Amino acid sequence: MMHITTMEHQEKEPLEEDRELEFSLLQDSIVFTKKRPRREMLPASRERSSIRSLINFMKSVVGKDLTKVTMPVHFNEPLSFLQRLSEDLEYADILNRASFCKNSLVRLAHVAAFASSTYSTVLERFWKPFNPLLGETFEFINHDVGYALIAEQVSHHPPISALHAESDHWVFWQEYKLDTKFRGQFFKVIPTGVCHVKFKSDGHHFTWKKPITTIHNILVGSFYVDQEGDVVVINHVTREQCVVHFQPVRKVQENFKKLTGEVRDAGGHLNYRIVGAWDTGLELHSADDTNMDPTDLWTVNAKPEDSSRFYAFTQFTIQLNDPEYDVSCHTDCRVRTDMRLLECGKIDASASEKHRLEEKQRSTRKERDLSGEAWTPRWFVPKEDPDSGMFCYVYKGGYWKARLKGHFSDSPYIY
Repeated sequence: MMHITTMEHQEKEPLEEDRELEFSLLQDSIVFTKKRPRREMLPASRERSSIRSLINFMKSVVGKDLTKVTMPVHFNEPLSFLQRLSEDLEYADILNRASFCKNSLVRLAHVAAFASSTYSTVLERFWKPFNPLLGETFEFINHDVGYALIAEQVSHHPPISALHAESDHWVFWQEYKLDTKFRGQFFKVIPTGVCHVKFKSDGHHFTWKKPITTIHNILVGSFYVDQEGDVVVINHVTREQCVVHFQPVRKVQENFKKLTGEVRDAGGHLNYRIVGAWDTGLELHSADDTNMDPTDLWTVNAKPEDSSRFYAFTQFTIQLNDPEYDVSCHTDCRVRTDMRLLECGKIDASASEKHRLEEKQRSTRKERDLSGEAWTPRWFVPKEDPDSGMFCYVYKGGYWKARLKGHFSDSPYIY
């Protein structure tokens, strides 16, 4: 068992100390050490939905905020958005390697590669995850990489998801908010939240914002997805920066998957370059003319051979909604019947359950409005980040203690 080391350059806040103590208790428990075989495939393949019904529906919502539109269930994939957000951790082994980097600029490059790796999962993924219900949660313990993850839907209007993942070496957290634009032939997802990584060995804290994702040819032509924008990864301790450039098809045509990046020291001097593509992998090269061998930062995992029949899920994604996972909290999205029914190919029954859950959520919200009761997230709290100066929802602790004791009676019954 690897022990958590103290931070050398920054004092920990009481909330941070409590979370680390909780994580150490989780490590020492049977919950963290017990492994189960991972499922290899979904129980049913995706049925082909009517293209005509898709076109007619999308025409009816042009110009609307799609976060407030009830989507027919056959446009969904059998995941909650909390699980979709958790796919950001598929390549968390990059952070494990980064934690042992002695060169701070090389570590920065690894964090940038981790930030870029999440987009490899979007290829051929054209279905929408289920909107989480308010108070919905998702937990995931990854024994192979050695981290535990908890996510919660902390707001419904506007929709805000919060996620916290922790290992022996690092803490990753993010608040995900988004704006959307739908103009007929394209659908843009514009993230407005911030991602954070902090390493436990020295307290170095990194932040970045995600690029814009666009799905093209919604009504006519072949679907494809591209990303747009510069992702600026900042080390708030050293003031070093790495900028990774995502470029859309309209600018670079068939080269839209290629990535380039620059790793600069605090004085702005270019030390390294990142080259590769968000669908294959990334390498680190020296910025000067030396013959330094490139460093492999990340290589994409191959998808299962029949992935296209199963929502284009990766092997990592397939395990996220595994019914054999030992769920203890009744707000966990694995308990959702509409999502489970869709996963099993029972579309009509899934649609009926989706409607029931959405109506129950509306009714519960109306009751709160009449009583004047405000909603308070169970596991996350809004807090100002001293490094970035931004407020975001952060994990306040307590979930894993409750899991170890089986005490979730104070969590709402949302399903």
